[in-house]
Amino acid sequence: MSTQVVEPGGPLVGRVRVPGDKSISHRVLMLAGLAEGTSTIRGLSDGDDVACTRRIMEALGTTVAEDGPGTLRVGGRDLEPADGTLDVGNSGTGIRLLAGLLAGLPFRSVLDGDASIRRRPMDRVLEPLALMGARVSGRDGSGLAPLTIDGGGLRGIEYRLPVASAQVKGCVLFAGLSADGPTTIIEDRPSRTHTEELMAATGIPLVRETDGPLERVTVKPGYPVPFDHDVAGDPSQAAFWAVAASIVPGSEVVIANVYSGPARSGFIDVLARMGADLVHDPGSGDLTVRHVGLTGTVVTPDEVPGLIDEVPILAVAAACAEGETVFEGVGELRIKESDRLATVESELGRMGADVRADGDTLVVRAAPYGAPGWNPTTTTGSPCPARWPAWWPTAPRRSGAGRRWPPATRDSAPTWTLCGAGAEVMVPRVIAIDGPAGSGKSTVSRAVADRLGLEYLDTGAMYRGVAFAVLERGIDPEDTDAVAEVARLVALEVTGSVCVVDGVDATVAIRGPEVTVAVSTVAANPEVRAEMVTRQRAWVAERGGGVMEGRDIGSVVFPDAELKVYLTASAKVRADRRASETQGADTGAVAADIRRRDDADSTREASPLVEAAGAVVVDTSDLTVDQAADVIEEMLG
Repeated sequence: MSTQVVEPGGPLVGRVRVPGDKSISHRVLMLAGLAEGTSTIRGLSDGDDVACTRRIMEALGTTVAEDGPGTLRVGGRDLEPADGTLDVGNSGTGIRLLAGLLAGLPFRSVLDGDASIRRRPMDRVLEPLALMGARVSGRDGSGLAPLTIDGGGLRGIEYRLPVASAQVKGCVLFAGLSADGPTTIIEDRPSRTHTEELMAATGIPLVRETDGPLERVTVKPGYPVPFDHDVAGDPSQAAFWAVAASIVPGSEVVIANVYSGPARSGFIDVLARMGADLVHDPGSGDLTVRHVGLTGTVVTPDEVPGLIDEVPILAVAAACAEGETVFEGVGELRIKESDRLATVESELGRMGADVRADGDTLVVRAAPYGAPGWNPTTTTGSPCPARWPAWWPTAPRRSGAGRRWPPATRDSAPTWTLCGAGAEVMVPRVIAIDGPAGSGKSTVSRAVADRLGLEYLDTGAMYRGVAFAVLERGIDPEDTDAVAEVARLVALEVTGSVCVVDGVDATVAIRGPEVTVAVSTVAANPEVRAEMVTRQRAWVAERGGGVMEGRDIGSVVFPDAELKVYLTASAKVRADRRASETQGADTGAVAADIRRRDDADSTREASPLVEAAGAVVVDTSDLTVDQAADVIEEMLG
């Protein structure tokens, strides 16, 4: 379950340990894969982004084995070509760093990612790699993923970064390990130093120099020696706890093992300037934060490279502070996996704050007098309750109605918890009802949803909506790649019994014979199913729960649902029900179609129709809708 509902609790008091730093985790995995021998890594980030980098390194020939809780043994070797495309998921850091590593290796590789990665510009790394002699091309000659890399034959260069970017710097330095001659990066403004710190610590010849206002980093060709590394805690995630402790009265939180290197402590400096009571011990890494009233400040462009990822949570602190806080030069947040400035403006606004994102500037004030969230006892604003999805983009809507956003916490911090720090966390109610065609899923699910006061989602209508969009575009349902692309891009809204596809009400059309014939083929497409699962989980995230019906809800989409039910009925009853829904339908033909659908659903490779583990089987052959709903309601107590 990727959705959480958080109720206010008391002060945040206690000790927490954040996951390992993602930026370090990517790099340390790559260096271990290049080393000749076995390295030991402890505390690696457990998010999906780093898991993608791990799988890629394994696909290139690196061996990774668990060696006790939180410890990996990584066997480096001469890397070799992978079978197929290397998938970075949603990781911008991963694709840019790996492009540099692969550019130096003497074989062809293809790097790709999700729909968000395919929209993010890669020109920043393609330009310096081309200067080094790399043969790297983006999709259709653009600077967009997938990136095709014909590696080897690089030459060292001196390259001045147009903008401060640790990802670009890291990409070029990794390429420099395989280049002919030294490679030098020049920075006008400092960026995060993880790449050079880790390279120097693993035996790579590297020199760092200061030349007036410029920083120079030079790496010579070479590879790491095997190493032992403890990944420090992620400052970006520590920032959330630091802000929470600062704004919740009575709080005192110790955040253990937080990375304390240069260009990563910017959020600490900003909070201190706002008046926060905090102490960071560079030896242990412990960051201790106590509640105190905050005041507004100005964050200048020179500070931004060291805290760009922490700006959204610092905006929360600003929304609870006296006066105005201005963040200048933060336009890079608009070209992340989402427009984070627009997101901050929208979501803090929902909670009553006065927020304005204008160009590359963000201005935040507490809730104005009398607005929701106004706290008359302190004369400042405080957030009021709101509901949001976790913001993460997939495909833009074609109707221009905005974007849809599935949950995202698993990419960075899948195991976070607030329970030990004074907040009450609840898991939303999800009732999963699966079963074959004609078993009564739709009518029974609607009845259960009405009784429980929950919203209802017919996931089968979603697949029919995709099939409708495929046919409308003149695409063969057997064309798996084209159908998958439609699934990613189609604007699809299913609300109750209404299905809107690309802004058109297709409620009747999706039940027509052409869609009925095509939907089994479309729904058997693994990429379509993966996209629909993401959208279904997003639907629950937006609503805080619901009654979901389909053919894989309990087995795939929500295996941890509060209740999983598998509805069934005899073949004759199911055929009679379906025939009665269509005037003049031939019962024999309907029965044959049901048998075809049952066979297709139960034998498809991706998410076949099965009784989910722990599901309760309910035979509706002799039950009315109300009787079936009674049975399910009784199971819930």
